Amino acid sequence: MDYLKKYEEWCKSPSIDDETKEELLKLKGDEKEIKERFYKDLEFGTGGLRGIIGAGTNRMNIYTVRKSNTRTCKFHKKRKRRNKGCCNCI
Repeated sequence: MDYLKKYEEWCKSPSIDDETKEELLKLKGDEKEIKERFYKDLEFGTGGLRGIIGAGTNRMNIYTVRKSNTRTCKFHKKRKRRNKGCCNCI
């Protein structure tokens, strides 16, 4: 999906809070900034999940952190099933 479609989805989504939508709507017409915020998902690297704080898929915010945590939990649950409960944290 291209970055403009992601931007529009975030602006219209009932799951995105009003404050975040307000931040995004201020960017309307600034294609360079919209592209920077939405051209990719924020990546988890060797230093963890780090990035500029703000609205967008390539920014640190409650939505990207939630997505990362969900993926981490799914990974650990799958690992626990495969290893028959060797991990006591889940």
